[in-house]
Amino acid sequence: MTEAASTTVGTLGLVERVAALHRGELFARIPGRVLAAVAEHTAEVRASPGEVMIEEGAVEAHLYALVHGRVRVHRGDQTLVELGPGTTVGELAALVPQPRTASVTALEPTLALRLDKAVLDDLLVEWPELAHGVIEALVARLSAIADQAGQTR
Repeated sequence: MTEAASTTVGTLGLVERVAALHRGELFARIPGRVLAAVAEHTAEVRASPGEVMIEEGAVEAHLYALVHGRVRVHRGDQTLVELGPGTTVGELAALVPQPRTASVTALEPTLALRLDKAVLDDLLVEWPELAHGVIEALVARLSAIADQAGQTR
């Protein structure tokens, strides 16, 4: 994340954070009590249009759940996808830190919840339901990518 995107003191209440997480496919199947534990450990990040939230090649260990705004996932000038509220970016790096495969830049004023790997690791041990939900969401995403690849051949 660039220095311009800033982590802010929480302006969202716990219920708003839980609702924001629940809208995303990564957390959609996870029980509310588990999401409350996740939400308590998130940090709010605000980015202005043009600010880079994730830089391709950077080794980081967190994911973002988008609450408001839109972002562009890209490699250089090539846009891979645009995402908005209810989506997450950086999930794999939060599980296994590696160089980021793409950059993420805010297209409009954006509010995201950042969840760091250390917190996620603790929560995955404490709440097996979270691990199952994350695995299901990632498998569904990989299946969708494989289906798309099969359609474009």
